[in-house]
Amino acid sequence: MRKEIVWVVTISIVLGLIVAFGFYRINSSVTKNVGTPQPSLSLKPGNPELKITLDKPENNDVITQNSVAVSGITKPLAWITISGEEDDYIIQADDSGIFTQDVDLIPGINQIKLMAFDSLGNENAGKVLVIYSSSFVPAAVTTPKPEENVTSSSEIRLKVAQKVEAALNRPKAFIGTVTDITDSTIQIKTGEIQIEQISIESDNIAVIKTTGKTNKIVKLIDIAIGDFIAAMGYINSNSVLNAQRILITDPTIEPKINAAFGKVTDTSKKNITVTGLKDSQAVSVAPSKNTSLLSYSSGKTSAVKLASIGDGDTVIYVSDNSQATPTVRAIFVIQKS
Repeated sequence: MRKEIVWVVTISIVLGLIVAFGFYRINSSVTKNVGTPQPSLSLKPGNPELKITLDKPENNDVITQNSVAVSGITKPLAWITISGEEDDYIIQADDSGIFTQDVDLIPGINQIKLMAFDSLGNENAGKVLVIYSSSFVPAAVTTPKPEENVTSSSEIRLKVAQKVEAALNRPKAFIGTVTDITDSTIQIKTGEIQIEQISIESDNIAVIKTTGKTNKIVKLIDIAIGDFIAAMGYINSNSVLNAQRILITDPTIEPKINAAFGKVTDTSKKNITVTGLKDSQAVSVAPSKNTSLLSYSSGKTSAVKLASIGDGDTVIYVSDNSQATPTVRAIFVIQKS
């Protein structure tokens, strides 16, 4: 009888270890393939205290509403500019460094640029890419239910299962140039020179061509090698995206958007001169009729006129350097002299 008890206990321990190891492998695989947030922000070398860590969104998230909450953490009380495809925003992190801002999206691929500044003029930058599709239908999320007799091991398994379920039900996009096509898969090369696999075995994949003046519904056979596509769907445990919707679109070009922080040292009817706090370089900033002129106070922005900006005011301005002559997208007055 004692030997039988020993064997039962031994077998129970072994089975418990096998189950726990299985959940660990599943969780590690899904976290590696789906839920790792690190690629969501590309940082340039800068002040380490100003590192921007995004909570959401993650890189290549599929968003089904026309705005997304951009949130994260940086140096306490740092200023953050967030530039979407069309609009610019400013926010100040709280005493813990936490910030959040709703950003409007345009249909298709959206590249969002972030710049952080501290009171001394130190800066750091990052970016995240998401895709907005109001026609994408998210899968129903089924949350595992807790067992009746809860134990520490069952509670751990439940938390792992919930994490796996949430990761597998987060819609993602694979974006890049088609390098190979078979009856069941499309292979693409991304901007990071990675090879990704897209499953096209489903019978209900919507394919839309957006490269012309109007969007056009086409067929899977219309996708050719060399096309630039954005495939939306869900990533399985093998890192393959099960496509649900595919856009044939123009290649993405990273916008040359930059923000600068300084004090106004001269003004005129058509421009202001801003001297950087860090480099003491004086730059003439000339807004156009499309430039947003805003004053920030108590967490809110309000429109102002150029004439109201005076010497000694602290400002952050956002410029687009895509053309030979940079254009000013926004000027934010963050402190009056």
